[in-house]
Parts: sequence; structure tokens; C-alpha cells
Amino acid sequence: MTENNSVFKGGPSTAGDTQEASPQARAGLAFFFLSLYIIVLFVRPQEFVPAFEGWPLMPILIMTAFLAWLAAGKLQLNAPPFYLLTALFLYSSLTVLVAGEGAANALETVVKLIPLYLTFLLISTTALSRRRIRIMMWLMVGGAVLFSVHGIQQKYTGVGWTGEVPILGRIRYIGIFNDPNDVGLSLVTALPMALYLMRTSKNTAFKLLLLIAAGLILWGISLTNSRGTILALGAILGVFSWRRYGVFKTLMIGALAVPLMFMLSSRLDTISPGEESAHGRVEAWYEGIQMLKENPVFGVGFDLFTDHHFRTAHNSYVLVLAEQGIPGYFLWFSFVGICFVLMYRLQKFRKEPEEPFAAWQSLGLERPQGGGFLPPESLEKQQEEETLAPEDQAIARVLFLSLVGFAVSSFFLSRSYSMQLFLLCGMAVAHYQGTRLRNPGVAEYRFLDHFLFWGVLCCISIVVLYFVVSALLSFS
Repeated sequence: MTENNSVFKGGPSTAGDTQEASPQARAGLAFFFLSLYIIVLFVRPQEFVPAFEGWPLMPILIMTAFLAWLAAGKLQLNAPPFYLLTALFLYSSLTVLVAGEGAANALETVVKLIPLYLTFLLISTTALSRRRIRIMMWLMVGGAVLFSVHGIQQKYTGVGWTGEVPILGRIRYIGIFNDPNDVGLSLVTALPMALYLMRTSKNTAFKLLLLIAAGLILWGISLTNSRGTILALGAILGVFSWRRYGVFKTLMIGALAVPLMFMLSSRLDTISPGEESAHGRVEAWYEGIQMLKENPVFGVGFDLFTDHHFRTAHNSYVLVLAEQGIPGYFLWFSFVGICFVLMYRLQKFRKEPEEPFAAWQSLGLERPQGGGFLPPESLEKQQEEETLAPEDQAIARVLFLSLVGFAVSSFFLSRSYSMQLFLLCGMAVAHYQGTRLRNPGVAEYRFLDHFLFWGVLCCISIVVLYFVVSALLSFS
């Protein structure tokens, strides 16, 4: 009981967590209500349990968490994604006004985006310790297992305990997870977390439980029959293999894994520009590019894509471009991209010795202080401070893989503003900030220092999207 209480009070669970700042420790109550909010977000009892029907459980919990967050005092807000996301959400409302939808619709846009914004804000500022990040992973894995078990019940009985039924033989949940693709997205991004928790758990029962959870998640992925989810799974495995075994072994493993991927989805072999569903998506992408050409600065307005085309974009990148123009896309692209970069950097972090002392350190001698040398024991202590703890690097690797899964899957889905994205980005920023608290040697990532890089990369991505759409149209 003491250990669990320390989690929500912000108490250190390991030596690496002892540097947690005092305001962060006071954010335990906010984190507690945030955790309840995420549980309700996945379970959604208000949508199928008669006793909770009509109750505004989610608004109550997120606002309670926010009020507790305000009471906790000044928390960490030093990462660029905070300011990029704030600018993006303000710009979203502006695009609605420019589109001529009026102030009422602009205000409605703000109301739609507030839960996403608060979720990101709360996670990224209260889950700074490794223990809290692991709790977030447990919640994500728990949600994924819930969806899988519900889907298995649908598969064999025709209906889940929520009363929801499959669509065209594909499993789904309720609420914002009513689409099989959304279920698949949640499952594939939670899988690396389940495997990480299983590998690091010291309890045999938990290891077995998490092994079963991973199996259920894979089963659930198969039952969604989502092509984008299967491709995302392949990307996660490919990036993991590439980082661990190199390019050549990854190619060999990939050649063996392709048949297994086709076994997981009966729709995977239908991927082609001429296939009816794929052709419709390519046409939607093309229409999105045309909307961008006509409105390069403000787009057609947030959430107004379907006012200009009979179907959604089916591509998160095209959707932002079409609805919010190049400036809005730059903010969204940079926000997501920096979360990738932060996790990649933490995986690779190692502070190099400064010259001219590097040669002396290679001989086992410390930097001279007062004209002499310190013993090798001091050098070992300094080296520990100049490298991240393996657990911090492992968590960064897991979150990076989950982000890869989202990025690939969202290329075939309109999920630019999905809750899954802001859950993942919140965890990434939280881990970055927490790692910096534990390791002052980790340099701050300054967006303005990389502004040109993100501008160029944003433009390159737009050009690539244009040529990809043009090439697919020529084959359809």
C-alpha cells in the first residue's frame, strides 16, 4: 500500500526519481484524477452501463484533474510541444473564422479541442517519474486488452458486452473507438508497452499476465482486419529489428515476416491503387491537395474537410494540410515530429568528454582540479552522470516505437487529432522532462534553434505527399 501511495504522491520509487521537483510531487492528486479519466476514456461505462448513463464522467474527471494541477503550483512547461500545440489550437479556431463559419463555430472548435489539450498538458507535466510513466503504460495496455477481449466476444457471440456488434466482420468498441481502425490503432501502439513491461517486471505472475496481454493484443489486431494497423505493426517490428540487428538481418527477418502479416489480415492482399477502397482514399487525398492549393494559408477550416468532399481525407497529414493550410500543418507536423526527436535523442544520449581532458580520461584519470588528478572512482561517478540510466533509454525506445506505429497507421486514417496521439505525445514529453530533471546533462531542445530544419522538413513532406498522390492516381 505504501508503494502505491508513493506513486500518486510523487514519491521516488528508484534512485533516479529522487530529483523529482517539489511541485511535481504535489501533482500527485492531479495524476490520480488523470488516471481515473484515462480509465473511463477506455472503458466508457457511461455509454453502456445504465447506472452511469448520461453522467458527464469524463468532463468531471478531466476538469477535476486540471483544478488539482492548478493547485499544484508551477510545473514543468519547458518543452517546445507545449507552445506548438497551444499555437495550433488557436490557429484551428482562426481557420474556422476565416472560412466564414462565424464566432459560434470557432468557439465550438475550442470546446472540441480542450479535452485533447488538457490530456496532453496533464500527462506531460504530472507523469515525469519513471513509475508514473509505467502506470501510463499499464493503462494503455489495459485499454488494449479490454478492446481485444471485447472483440473476441464479438467474434464468437456476435455481440460484445457493450451491445456493440462487428462491422463487416471487423471488431470494434464504442464511443471514439467505434471504428475498427481506431481499435487497431490503440492495440498496435500499446503492444511495445506490453512487451517492455513484461521484460522489466520482476514478478513472474506479472510477466505471465503481460505475456497473455501481448497475445490478446495480437489476436485483437488480427480481428480488426485493419490494413493500416498491420502495416504499423510491421513498421514497429522493422524499426526495432533495424536498431537492434542492423539493416541486413532486418531485411532477412522482414522477408520471413511478410507471410505472417498476410495471415493477420485477409484484406492486406487487396492493397492496390485500383482497389475500390484504396482508390477512394487516393481520390480523397487528391481532393485534399486541391483544397490546399486553393487555400494555402488557412485551408478550408478545421473539421470542414467533409464540407468540401463527400468522404474524409483518410490521411492525417493531408487532412491537416487541407483544413489548416501550410502554417497549421507546420505547427502540427513540428509538434508530432519533435516528440519523435526527443525520444530518439534520449535513446542515443551520451555526453562526450570535453577536450583537452578526453585523452586523460581515456587513461582512467579525472580532469585536473587545482593542478592535480582525482582518483578513478570520481571518474566513474562522473561517467554515470554523463550517461542516461538504461531504464530511461528503454522507455524512450518504447515510446518511439509506439509513435512509429501511430505515424504509419495514421497515414491511412484521418486521425490528426485523435486521443491516442495526444496520449502518446504527452507521455513522450513527460519522459523527456522527467529525464532532464534526473539528468541535468541532457541539453534542452530549443525549437527556434531548429526552426529552419522543421520548416524545410515540413516543405519536403508536402512535396513528397504531392508526388505520392500523383503517382497513385496514375496507377488507379
